[in-house]
Amino acid sequence: MNSKLLSIYLTILMSLYSFVGFAQVDPPADDDPPAAPINSQLIWLSIAGILFALYAFNNKYQKIKK
Repeated sequence: MNSKLLSIYLTILMSLYSFVGFAQVDPPADDDPPAAPINSQLIWLSIAGILFALYAFNNKYQKIKK
């Protein structure tokens, strides 16, 4: 039990250390790129989402049916 607790502590410690170690400050002169519009093709995105949902439900129904 003691080695498992030590392993958990070390995992948490290394995770926090890597999070702090890779954090970077954004330089002040860095300009943000323009936003990418998604509303021009929104209808196609919604149709693809509906078709995928129907496909997924159909596959699940076929597996339950068998």
